[in-house]
Amino acid sequence: MNQAQRYKELAARTEGKKLDSSYHAAFYLLSCEQGIFDVAKKHVNAIGIGFDGLKRSLRGFDETSLQVVEIAYNLFKWTGKCKVTPFDISRMGYPYMEQVCNAIWIASGEVKVQIRDAENGEPELLLDNRPYQRTQRLHSRMEQMYTEMLEGAFEDMGMGLGEQNGETGLEMFGEPDGDMEMER
Repeated sequence: MNQAQRYKELAARTEGKKLDSSYHAAFYLLSCEQGIFDVAKKHVNAIGIGFDGLKRSLRGFDETSLQVVEIAYNLFKWTGKCKVTPFDISRMGYPYMEQVCNAIWIASGEVKVQIRDAENGEPELLLDNRPYQRTQRLHSRMEQMYTEMLEGAFEDMGMGLGEQNGETGLEMFGEPDGDMEMER
């Protein structure tokens, strides 16, 4: 069974429930490895994902598999602290670190899971990052509009960008506030 087949089976166990990005992220991680999937499928039903039972059932699994499930739990519940730190993730190595990062994108709603039939007829899992690309384009446009607005403001004051006080670049106006000083 490949990841796409495992993912589809987990989703089917919810009996047609409308799945949000938290479900998709959790299913993505719970389907990444056959061993995790074999245990996880017993804890997925129309009500949801029974992570308490799932975690108990994983006793004896390797540390990386336990971390993957802990992250899936955190992305699904999105409350509480995750026991797995960014440092831990950085030490997972391939393919787990990549799968965890993908799951974070999925949970954010910026990447969508798609399953399609490959040329060999087997389903394959694809990640659609078009929502993220839209966000990038929007951010770039907003940044460009802000820059143009600043240029217009400086031109209205009789200065171009880079001409304030004979220096180049933007000048910070006013004094830094106390909070800003404390952060340094």
